[in-house]
Amino acid sequence: MKYPLHTVSKPVSGSEVEKLANAIKSGGYVANEAALALAKKIADRRHSQKAANAV
Repeated sequence: MKYPLHTVSKPVSGSEVEKLANAIKSGGYVANEAALALAKKIADRRHSQKAANAV
């Protein structure tokens, strides 16, 4: 994935700060459902490819 060189991070504020702080304190994470579903889909696909190549 390519990013332009002039990107600027935006500050975190409001309720997002609380979510991030709680995640850091508890050792957890902050993610949305779509991101979790995509990560699971990619992991499942890689696992099935490894299983097929092992045979």
